[in-house]
Amino acid sequence: MGMTVIRLRPEEITPNPEPERGQALTVLRALSDPGDEENPFLIGFLLLGHSLLRLYVQRPDHPGAIGVDIRLTGTPTALIASIPSLIEEEQYQKPSLGDPHCDLIVDLTDW
Repeated sequence: MGMTVIRLRPEEITPNPEPERGQALTVLRALSDPGDEENPFLIGFLLLGHSLLRLYVQRPDHPGAIGVDIRLTGTPTALIASIPSLIEEEQYQKPSLGDPHCDLIVDLTDW
């Protein structure tokens, strides 16, 4: 038929890792709730550097914003689902020094 046939060997193909922005978008979509426009949990984000993302979230019982630092590489779905409860745990909290967008930082980079 005049076509070139190329044999595909899936075991020899190494998948490219998802680009950093694609990974960030996956996290942002998971935390966005379009049904709660009046009191959204996720209110912003900032890419901090190589594979680091700071999420800005708010709780109804806490005034101001909370910065949540996570790593994009290998971010488990369990971490994303647990962020609303993990921001309550004092062991991850530290003062927000140098970030005018939040009052508190929750460091989940080693979670």
